[in-house]
Amino acid sequence: MEIIFDELNSTGIIKLNRPKALNALNLNMAKDFSNKLNEWEKNNKIKNVILIGEGKHFCAGGDVKKISMDGKSSNLRSDFFFIEYKLNYQINNFTKPYLSIWNGVVMGGGIGLSIYGDFRIVTDTTKLAMPETSIGFFPDVGGSYFLSRLKNNYGMFMALTGHVINSNEILELGLGTNYCPSNQIENLIDKFVMTGKIKKYEKPKDIKIKNISLINECFTGNIKDIFKKLEESNNNIAKEYLNILRKKCPMSLAVTLELINKGKIKNLKECLEMEYNLSQNMVYREDFDNGIDAVLISKHHNPIWNPASINDINQNDVNKMFEFKYKKILF
Repeated sequence: MEIIFDELNSTGIIKLNRPKALNALNLNMAKDFSNKLNEWEKNNKIKNVILIGEGKHFCAGGDVKKISMDGKSSNLRSDFFFIEYKLNYQINNFTKPYLSIWNGVVMGGGIGLSIYGDFRIVTDTTKLAMPETSIGFFPDVGGSYFLSRLKNNYGMFMALTGHVINSNEILELGLGTNYCPSNQIENLIDKFVMTGKIKKYEKPKDIKIKNISLINECFTGNIKDIFKKLEESNNNIAKEYLNILRKKCPMSLAVTLELINKGKIKNLKECLEMEYNLSQNMVYREDFDNGIDAVLISKHHNPIWNPASINDINQNDVNKMFEFKYKKILF
Protein backbone atom coordinates (compact mmCIF):
# COMPACT_ATOMS: atom_id res chain seq x y z
CA MET A 1 0.00 0.00 0.00
CA GLU A 2 1.29 3.43 -0.95
CA ILE A 3 -0.31 5.13 2.03
CA ILE A 4 -0.94 3.38 5.35
CA PHE A 5 -3.39 4.42 8.08
CA ASP A 6 -3.26 3.21 11.66
CA GLU A 7 -4.77 4.11 15.01
CA LEU A 8 -2.80 3.91 18.26
CA ASN A 9 -4.61 4.92 21.45
CA SER A 10 -6.31 8.16 20.39
CA THR A 11 -3.81 9.01 17.63
CA GLY A 12 -4.37 8.56 13.92
CA ILE A 13 -1.15 7.77 12.07
CA ILE A 14 -0.64 8.38 8.36
CA LYS A 15 2.42 6.89 6.70
CA LEU A 16 3.47 7.81 3.16
CA ASN A 17 4.77 4.48 1.90
CA ARG A 18 6.68 4.95 -1.35
CA PRO A 19 10.27 5.09 -0.08
CA LYS A 20 11.82 4.28 -3.47
CA ALA A 21 10.05 7.36 -4.87
CA LEU A 22 10.94 9.42 -1.77
CA ASN A 23 7.28 9.06 -0.76
CA ALA A 24 6.05 11.20 -3.66
CA LEU A 25 2.32 11.86 -3.48
CA ASN A 26 0.08 10.56 -6.27
CA LEU A 27 -3.62 11.04 -6.98
CA ASN A 28 -4.89 7.91 -5.22
CA MET A 29 -2.81 8.66 -2.14
CA ALA A 30 -4.22 12.20 -2.00
CA LYS A 31 -7.79 10.91 -2.30
CA ASP A 32 -7.28 8.29 0.42
CA PHE A 33 -5.56 10.88 2.63
CA SER A 34 -8.52 13.27 2.31
CA ASN A 35 -11.09 10.56 3.00
CA LYS A 36 -9.28 9.40 6.12
CA LEU A 37 -8.95 12.94 7.47
CA ASN A 38 -12.69 13.41 7.01
CA GLU A 39 -13.31 10.18 8.90
CA TRP A 40 -10.98 11.12 11.75
CA GLU A 41 -12.39 14.64 11.97
CA LYS A 42 -15.77 13.12 12.86
CA ASN A 43 -14.38 10.32 15.07
CA ASN A 44 -14.37 11.48 18.70
CA LYS A 45 -11.96 8.68 19.63
CA ILE A 46 -9.23 10.26 17.49
CA LYS A 47 -7.69 13.21 19.35
CA ASN A 48 -4.68 13.95 17.14
CA VAL A 49 -2.87 12.90 13.96
CA ILE A 50 0.75 12.13 13.04
CA LEU A 51 2.08 12.20 9.47
CA ILE A 52 5.32 10.37 8.71
CA GLY A 53 7.25 9.12 5.69
CA GLU A 54 8.52 5.57 5.35
CA GLY A 55 12.31 5.30 5.32
CA LYS A 56 14.81 8.12 5.61
CA HIS A 57 12.72 10.82 3.94
CA PHE A 58 9.41 12.56 4.57
CA CYS A 59 8.17 13.44 1.07
CA ALA A 60 9.81 14.78 -2.09
CA GLY A 61 6.55 16.28 -3.39
CA GLY A 62 3.87 15.40 -5.89
CA ASP A 63 4.49 12.64 -8.42
CA VAL A 64 5.00 15.00 -11.37
CA LYS A 65 6.93 12.31 -13.23
CA LYS A 66 3.74 10.25 -13.47
CA ILE A 67 1.75 13.32 -14.48
CA SER A 68 4.14 14.09 -17.34
CA MET A 69 4.46 10.50 -18.54
CA ASP A 70 0.67 10.10 -18.70
CA GLY A 71 0.58 12.74 -21.44
CA LYS A 72 -1.44 15.87 -22.07
CA SER A 73 -4.59 13.98 -23.04
CA SER A 74 -4.84 12.44 -19.56
CA ASN A 75 -7.11 14.04 -16.95
CA LEU A 76 -4.31 13.66 -14.41
CA ARG A 77 -2.93 17.15 -15.09
CA SER A 78 -6.24 18.60 -14.00
CA ASP A 79 -7.34 16.08 -11.38
CA PHE A 80 -4.13 15.74 -9.37
CA PHE A 81 -3.63 19.43 -8.60
CA PHE A 82 -7.35 19.88 -7.94
CA ILE A 83 -7.37 17.13 -5.31
CA GLU A 84 -3.96 18.06 -3.90
CA TYR A 85 -4.79 21.72 -3.30
CA LYS A 86 -8.16 20.85 -1.77
CA LEU A 87 -6.30 18.49 0.57
CA ASN A 88 -3.89 21.29 1.53
CA TYR A 89 -6.83 23.46 2.55
CA GLN A 90 -8.52 20.56 4.33
CA ILE A 91 -5.39 20.07 6.45
CA ASN A 92 -5.38 23.79 7.23
CA ASN A 93 -8.96 23.51 8.53
CA PHE A 94 -8.47 20.21 10.40
CA THR A 95 -9.52 20.89 13.99
CA LYS A 96 -7.36 18.36 15.85
CA PRO A 97 -3.62 18.57 16.63
CA TYR A 98 -1.69 17.53 13.51
CA LEU A 99 1.99 16.67 13.73
CA SER A 100 4.41 15.96 10.87
CA ILE A 101 7.89 14.46 11.12
CA TRP A 102 10.13 16.38 8.73
CA ASN A 103 12.88 13.79 8.39
CA GLY A 104 15.22 13.94 5.39
CA VAL A 105 13.86 15.41 2.16
CA VAL A 106 10.87 17.74 2.52
CA MET A 107 9.95 19.34 -0.79
CA GLY A 108 7.03 20.73 -2.80
CA GLY A 109 3.87 18.74 -2.20
CA GLY A 110 5.38 17.27 0.97
CA ILE A 111 5.44 20.76 2.45
CA GLY A 112 1.80 21.18 1.44
CA LEU A 113 0.83 18.06 3.42
CA SER A 114 2.42 19.39 6.59
CA ILE A 115 2.97 23.14 6.81
CA TYR A 116 -0.69 23.86 7.57
CA GLY A 117 -0.69 21.49 10.55
CA ASP A 118 0.07 22.46 14.14
CA PHE A 119 3.51 20.89 14.59
CA ARG A 120 6.37 20.33 12.16
CA ILE A 121 9.22 18.39 13.72
CA VAL A 122 12.62 19.23 12.24
CA THR A 123 15.54 16.80 12.60
CA ASP A 124 19.28 16.95 11.96
CA THR A 125 18.68 15.39 8.52
CA THR A 126 15.95 17.73 7.27
CA LYS A 127 16.45 19.35 3.86
CA LEU A 128 13.60 21.58 2.71
CA ALA A 129 13.06 23.26 -0.66
CA MET A 130 10.55 24.36 -3.27
CA PRO A 131 12.47 23.42 -6.47
CA GLU A 132 9.70 23.76 -9.06
CA THR A 133 11.36 26.41 -11.27
CA SER A 134 13.76 23.64 -12.35
CA ILE A 135 10.93 21.74 -14.02
CA GLY A 136 9.01 24.49 -15.78
CA PHE A 137 6.49 24.85 -12.96
CA PHE A 138 6.15 27.11 -9.89
CA PRO A 139 6.15 26.76 -6.07
CA ASP A 140 2.59 25.61 -5.45
CA VAL A 141 0.63 23.93 -2.59
CA GLY A 142 0.21 27.41 -1.12
CA GLY A 143 3.79 28.52 -1.72
CA SER A 144 2.41 31.90 -2.74
CA TYR A 145 1.02 32.13 0.80
CA PHE A 146 3.75 30.82 3.10
CA LEU A 147 6.80 31.90 1.08
CA SER A 148 5.46 35.42 0.55
CA ARG A 149 5.29 35.88 4.32
CA LEU A 150 8.97 35.19 5.01
CA LYS A 151 10.98 38.29 5.90
CA ASN A 152 13.86 39.87 3.99
CA ASN A 153 12.67 38.57 0.60
CA TYR A 154 13.82 35.10 1.67
CA GLY A 155 10.66 33.47 0.37
CA MET A 156 11.18 35.06 -3.03
CA PHE A 157 14.77 33.82 -2.98
CA MET A 158 13.69 30.26 -2.13
CA ALA A 159 10.90 30.31 -4.70
CA LEU A 160 13.11 31.43 -7.58
CA THR A 161 16.31 29.50 -6.84
CA GLY A 162 14.92 26.33 -5.24
CA HIS A 163 17.51 26.85 -2.50
CA VAL A 164 17.69 23.99 0.01
CA ILE A 165 17.59 24.99 3.67
CA ASN A 166 18.71 22.91 6.66
CA SER A 167 17.22 22.36 10.10
CA ASN A 168 18.73 25.51 11.65
CA GLU A 169 17.41 27.69 8.84
CA ILE A 170 13.99 26.01 8.86
CA LEU A 171 13.59 26.75 12.57
CA GLU A 172 14.98 30.27 12.27
CA LEU A 173 12.52 31.08 9.49
CA GLY A 174 9.62 29.69 11.51
CA LEU A 175 8.74 27.03 8.95
CA GLY A 176 9.42 24.27 11.49
CA THR A 177 8.02 24.36 15.03
CA ASN A 178 10.10 21.87 17.04
CA TYR A 179 13.47 20.10 16.89
CA CYS A 180 14.18 16.42 17.51
CA PRO A 181 17.38 14.47 16.77
CA SER A 182 16.64 11.88 14.10
CA ASN A 183 17.63 9.04 16.44
CA GLN A 184 14.98 10.17 18.94
CA ILE A 185 12.01 10.35 16.57
CA GLU A 186 10.49 7.09 17.82
CA ASN A 187 10.62 8.37 21.40
CA LEU A 188 8.95 11.62 20.40
CA ILE A 189 6.19 9.74 18.56
CA ASP A 190 5.68 7.36 21.49
CA LYS A 191 5.25 10.24 23.93
CA PHE A 192 2.88 12.08 21.60
CA VAL A 193 0.76 8.94 21.18
CA MET A 194 0.67 8.34 24.94
CA THR A 195 0.18 11.91 26.17
CA GLY A 196 -0.54 14.20 23.21
CA LYS A 197 2.51 16.20 24.23
CA ILE A 198 5.77 16.77 22.37
CA LYS A 199 8.97 15.82 24.12
CA LYS A 200 11.40 18.73 24.11
CA TYR A 201 14.95 18.36 22.84
CA GLU A 202 17.72 20.90 22.82
CA LYS A 203 17.80 22.77 19.54
CA PRO A 204 21.01 23.17 17.57
CA LYS A 205 22.95 26.28 18.49
CA ASP A 206 21.49 29.34 16.85
CA ILE A 207 23.12 29.93 13.51
CA LYS A 208 22.17 33.06 11.62
CA ILE A 209 20.87 32.57 8.11
CA LYS A 210 23.64 33.24 5.63
CA ASN A 211 23.66 36.07 3.09
CA ILE A 212 20.42 37.58 4.37
CA SER A 213 21.44 41.17 3.54
CA LEU A 214 22.44 40.23 0.00
CA ILE A 215 19.19 38.34 -0.52
CA ASN A 216 17.07 41.16 0.88
CA GLU A 217 18.80 43.66 -1.37
CA CYS A 218 18.82 41.66 -4.60
CA PHE A 219 15.59 39.63 -4.62
CA THR A 220 13.19 42.51 -5.14
CA GLY A 221 11.76 44.22 -8.22
CA ASN A 222 10.94 42.41 -11.44
CA ILE A 223 12.86 39.37 -12.65
CA LYS A 224 15.15 41.43 -14.87
CA ASP A 225 15.90 43.73 -11.93
CA ILE A 226 16.95 40.73 -9.85
CA PHE A 227 19.29 39.47 -12.56
CA LYS A 228 20.77 42.95 -12.96
CA LYS A 229 21.39 43.39 -9.23
CA LEU A 230 23.11 40.02 -9.02
CA GLU A 231 25.19 40.77 -12.12
CA GLU A 232 26.34 44.12 -10.72
CA SER A 233 27.14 42.81 -7.24
CA ASN A 234 30.77 42.33 -6.25
CA ASN A 235 29.78 39.48 -3.95
CA ASN A 236 30.85 36.03 -5.18
CA ILE A 237 27.73 34.53 -3.65
CA ALA A 238 25.64 36.79 -5.89
CA LYS A 239 27.37 35.25 -8.89
CA GLU A 240 26.50 31.78 -7.59
CA TYR A 241 22.85 32.76 -7.26
CA LEU A 242 22.92 34.24 -10.76
CA ASN A 243 24.31 31.03 -12.24
CA ILE A 244 21.59 29.06 -10.47
CA LEU A 245 18.86 31.32 -11.85
CA ARG A 246 20.24 31.08 -15.39
CA LYS A 247 19.56 27.33 -15.33
CA LYS A 248 15.93 27.72 -14.29
CA CYS A 249 12.96 27.95 -16.63
CA PRO A 250 12.63 31.64 -17.60
CA MET A 251 8.83 31.56 -17.76
CA SER A 252 8.73 29.81 -14.39
CA LEU A 253 10.91 32.54 -12.90
CA ALA A 254 8.72 35.33 -14.27
CA VAL A 255 5.50 33.61 -13.22
CA THR A 256 6.85 32.72 -9.78
CA LEU A 257 7.92 36.29 -9.05
CA GLU A 258 4.44 37.50 -9.98
CA LEU A 259 2.87 34.72 -7.91
CA ILE A 260 4.79 35.48 -4.71
CA ASN A 261 4.01 39.19 -4.98
CA LYS A 262 0.31 38.49 -5.57
CA GLY A 263 0.25 36.09 -2.62
CA LYS A 264 1.31 38.77 -0.14
CA ILE A 265 -2.19 40.24 -0.04
CA LYS A 266 -4.22 37.03 -0.39
CA ASN A 267 -5.37 34.52 2.23
CA LEU A 268 -4.57 30.83 1.87
CA LYS A 269 -7.83 29.97 0.14
CA GLU A 270 -7.30 32.72 -2.43
CA CYS A 271 -3.68 31.66 -2.95
CA LEU A 272 -4.65 28.05 -3.63
CA GLU A 273 -7.38 29.15 -6.04
CA MET A 274 -4.87 31.32 -7.89
CA GLU A 275 -2.35 28.47 -7.97
CA TYR A 276 -4.84 25.95 -9.31
CA ASN A 277 -5.72 28.19 -12.22
CA LEU A 278 -2.03 28.92 -12.82
CA SER A 279 -1.21 25.21 -12.70
CA GLN A 280 -3.67 24.52 -15.50
CA ASN A 281 -2.02 27.15 -17.66
CA MET A 282 1.50 25.89 -16.90
CA VAL A 283 1.25 22.09 -17.09
CA TYR A 284 0.33 22.06 -20.78
CA ARG A 285 3.38 24.10 -21.80
CA GLU A 286 6.34 22.24 -23.29
CA ASP A 287 8.57 23.63 -20.54
CA PHE A 288 6.78 21.44 -17.98
CA ASP A 289 7.42 18.18 -19.83
CA ASN A 290 10.93 19.20 -20.91
CA GLY A 291 11.84 20.13 -17.35
CA ILE A 292 10.51 16.93 -15.83
CA ASP A 293 12.29 14.86 -18.46
CA ALA A 294 15.59 16.68 -17.85
CA VAL A 295 15.43 16.39 -14.06
CA LEU A 296 13.45 13.20 -13.32
CA ILE A 297 13.28 10.95 -16.41
CA SER A 298 16.26 11.23 -18.77
CA LYS A 299 18.13 13.18 -16.07
CA HIS A 300 20.36 14.97 -18.58
CA HIS A 301 19.78 18.25 -16.66
CA ASN A 302 19.96 20.33 -19.80
CA PRO A 303 16.37 21.28 -20.67
CA ILE A 304 15.50 23.48 -23.62
CA TRP A 305 13.28 26.31 -22.41
CA ASN A 306 10.91 28.45 -24.45
CA PRO A 307 11.45 31.37 -24.10
CA ALA A 308 15.13 30.57 -23.66
CA SER A 309 16.04 33.67 -21.65
CA ILE A 310 14.41 36.13 -19.29
CA ASN A 311 15.25 38.77 -21.88
CA ASP A 312 12.73 37.09 -24.18
CA ILE A 313 9.93 37.12 -21.61
CA ASN A 314 6.86 39.14 -22.60
CA GLN A 315 4.92 40.44 -19.60
CA ASN A 316 1.65 39.94 -21.48
CA ASP A 317 2.46 36.23 -21.73
CA VAL A 318 3.12 36.15 -17.99
CA ASN A 319 -0.19 37.87 -17.30
CA LYS A 320 -2.00 35.31 -19.48
CA MET A 321 -0.76 32.52 -17.21
CA PHE A 322 -2.95 33.98 -14.45
CA GLU A 323 -6.09 34.25 -16.59
CA PHE A 324 -8.99 32.00 -15.59
CA LYS A 325 -9.71 29.49 -18.36
CA TYR A 326 -11.00 26.33 -16.75
CA LYS A 327 -14.40 25.14 -15.64
CA LYS A 328 -13.22 23.55 -12.40
CA ILE A 329 -13.36 25.89 -9.42
CA LEU A 330 -11.33 24.78 -6.42
CA PHE A 331 -13.69 25.98 -3.69
